[in-house]
Amino acid sequence: MTRLRCHWPFCYRMVAILILLAYLALAVAYSLASPLYEPTDEIRHFRYVRYLIVYHSLPMQEADPPRIQSHHPPLYYALGALASGWIPVAQDVYYEPPINPYWAYRYWEAGDDNKNQYLHGDDERFPFHGVALAAYVVRWMTVLMGAGTVWLTYCIGRRILPEQPVLALGGTALVAFNPQFVYLSGAVNNDIPAALCGAAVLLLCVRLVQDGPRPRSDVQIGIIYGLALLTKFNLLALGGIIALAYVLAAWRTRDWRTLVRGGVIVPGLAALIAGWWFWRNYALYGDPTGMNKLNELWAGRPAAGNWWAIWQSLPYLWSSLWGRFGYGQIPLPLPIYQGLLAFCALALAGYVLPRRGPLPVAILLLLGATSLTFTAIVFYYIMIQPAGAMGRFLFPGLPAFALVLTLGLSRLLPRRLAWTASTGLVVGMAALATCALVGVLAPAFARPRPLTEAELAAVPHPTDVRLGDVARLRGYQVTPASIEPGDTVDVTLYWETLARTQQNYAIFVHLLSDVGTMVAQRDTYPGLGRYPTNAWQPGVVFADTYRVHVPETAYAPDAGYVQVGIYLPDGPRLATADGRDALRLEHVEIRPRPGEIPNPLEANFGDQAVLAGYTLDRRVVQPGETVRLRLYWRALVPMETDYRIFAHVLGVENQVWANSDSYPAGGSAPTSQWEPGQIVEDVRDLTIGLTTPPDFYDIEVGMYVPGQGRLPVIAEDGHWLDKRLLLSKIRVVSDE
Repeated sequence: MTRLRCHWPFCYRMVAILILLAYLALAVAYSLASPLYEPTDEIRHFRYVRYLIVYHSLPMQEADPPRIQSHHPPLYYALGALASGWIPVAQDVYYEPPINPYWAYRYWEAGDDNKNQYLHGDDERFPFHGVALAAYVVRWMTVLMGAGTVWLTYCIGRRILPEQPVLALGGTALVAFNPQFVYLSGAVNNDIPAALCGAAVLLLCVRLVQDGPRPRSDVQIGIIYGLALLTKFNLLALGGIIALAYVLAAWRTRDWRTLVRGGVIVPGLAALIAGWWFWRNYALYGDPTGMNKLNELWAGRPAAGNWWAIWQSLPYLWSSLWGRFGYGQIPLPLPIYQGLLAFCALALAGYVLPRRGPLPVAILLLLGATSLTFTAIVFYYIMIQPAGAMGRFLFPGLPAFALVLTLGLSRLLPRRLAWTASTGLVVGMAALATCALVGVLAPAFARPRPLTEAELAAVPHPTDVRLGDVARLRGYQVTPASIEPGDTVDVTLYWETLARTQQNYAIFVHLLSDVGTMVAQRDTYPGLGRYPTNAWQPGVVFADTYRVHVPETAYAPDAGYVQVGIYLPDGPRLATADGRDALRLEHVEIRPRPGEIPNPLEANFGDQAVLAGYTLDRRVVQPGETVRLRLYWRALVPMETDYRIFAHVLGVENQVWANSDSYPAGGSAPTSQWEPGQIVEDVRDLTIGLTTPPDFYDIEVGMYVPGQGRLPVIAEDGHWLDKRLLLSKIRVVSDE
């Protein structure tokens, strides 16, 4: 038994090493699955690295695009420059890859539809060279920094849980296999080195509290804190954690001289290492932190009165702590976030349940203070910055938070279940990180899979229509054949690539009414943005499924058909051999939704009234003719205000081509007299201007108070959608 016990520490260390190796494999895989510059701000971080290499100086905060993350301290970027400076790069420092204009389509949905912000060609594929190789070298340097964070988390866990080291493995897994942490470890960013600094300072502080302060520990903490200040500005808050550790250590030993000594050595060394950065900011921007200039350039706002922003941002903050890839437009499935929330709540419940053995109060204070400090910083940033709700900003406190959870589990579960709980945590988190890679991240950016011969032979509705010299349509499928407003039509097209092009062609999918109006449309580059025509390999046959979302305001009943084609943005459409520039596919029936009111809706305007439905007497008009729009309103609450109602026919850039703006029913039914639940009919005549060019036009409606602005349209979950509602399109045709 003695011999077996002697082997247990070795076993724990070996498991920790296996976790570390699994993390490294996943982080490299994430880096390869995520195309260059797709992670949040990666291109601006990489520009910083390139700026140091090319200009041998620090960038300044400037308003003119393209931007660099020049408000950040330079340590991470200097290391990136040292790691990648040997690679020849042809692109300019401010190089901007070709942008995908259709990116972030329905960004809140997990999927693979136009999740890429940029278009990616073969120059980014293995074997890497030039700018791609330089970017990947910096990415893999970041992977190693993430590995340091993982290992330090294990070391801290062993320190605070010496009698239950197996739980330290669970805390390590919470960091190592957090999908967002692994994802950003494979990207160019300074949040992973910030996490490394946070973990290093936390480990030194734990040692300080447990072993007592010594001059050597004072020097170590001062050096690490100084390097942290050169890594990211929010790590300035580590000074409060260090001060707390010294107070706890001095309280335990009753030696207050060590508190004074640490209070001199630590800030003195930190100032010696990083003080020049704060002096530079003061000299350039009149502010040692540079935050005032940052808020000026990045649409900041005063913090006062913005507590509402914290509550509104909590769901996004929570989801982006665990996994929202790209610029946040690639979420994990919702049940994952809900499951993680339930797990965290369960673990924290361990602190409120009676349990044998005392709590390590000093260590728990240190861990809790670290977690709460960086949470408070993020909350403040949310109040001053619309884009402040980023879970990655919590990474400096992630090791502490993970260990708070494992410490809670240690009090919640009997010791005999410690191995089971930790094993389940390690396996579960590793499975989560793997599934997020294989099931979410990789499909979001992977090129479409070429069809096999057997699949090609089974293509539905086989065709052989050539569009220019670029592509051939080999078949199609449209489902379903009958829909209601708010439904989705899936249009699958089977394309054969004929040639690689110099310019990128786009695909359009239109759902047109038989009367000639546009019901719904989708525009995208091929492969749902992932396979642009300038990267095509001739002879490949692939399937593309375009989800055409029919607006809830679509007119019904109606009959329409699907029309598709290929075009050059700001240029012509490709034509078939017989001169057609669009291919007409299947018919689609649009059924009215059930209800007594025509085209029933539930469009909530400011929690005051609902647009319950509408009708149009015509949807195709000539210039000078009038469209009669009949609106059906329902009051939600008694209203003291008399709101005006507007209806506009809108063209390009919201140019108004017809207008009706007045109190409801010509003033005979003011909103202050509406009763809750009452239906009010409001008729409006929209006369189309004589110079209106032929095209499709939107009809927008809304409510407002003169001089006070429009009422917002509010979604079911409470967030604001817009300050107007778009109804069915109409078509203006030539009077010739």
